[in-house]
Amino acid sequence: MPKFHTIPTVEFDSSQVTEAVRADISKNVELIEGIDPKYFDQIYEAALSSVMAGRNLFLLANALMQMNIDGMTKGRAGQIATFLNNKATATINRIRQQSLGISEAIWRYSGAPCGTNPKNPGQQNTAHKAANGKRYKIAEGMFLDGKWTWPGYEDGCRCSSRSILPGLNRAH
Repeated sequence: MPKFHTIPTVEFDSSQVTEAVRADISKNVELIEGIDPKYFDQIYEAALSSVMAGRNLFLLANALMQMNIDGMTKGRAGQIATFLNNKATATINRIRQQSLGISEAIWRYSGAPCGTNPKNPGQQNTAHKAANGKRYKIAEGMFLDGKWTWPGYEDGCRCSSRSILPGLNRAH
């Protein structure tokens, strides 16, 4: 009989879902276009459950489909689940870095296109690509396209960051 190896898993610590993360999820639910506000509370609760389950996108997408929201397709539910979880993950990462005393990071462009702005699909990608390798203050973020943001926070962003540890001179 063949021997199967299991992939080690890491349990998500739901205590990382702070009040700031919860407030951010609530704010971002309200940013979803084309959704009747009467669904916001249900979407918030489902999104919070998804984030607390360690980015369980299926949980949120499935909940969105069960809400019978007009025009909700599996694809749209998946996009919303990804949108809300990416923003929550970026916020959790930022709070985690700050709690460890890390105040600066290096922006890392993933190499995959960023952005989903149908009016100007290349604008976000160009700005994020140009930010690659640049240092920024974690508390503020990076000023791109006329606003302050963080890696992975904008819709469609696949960027990440590399923390700059206090006391170490090497930035890259």
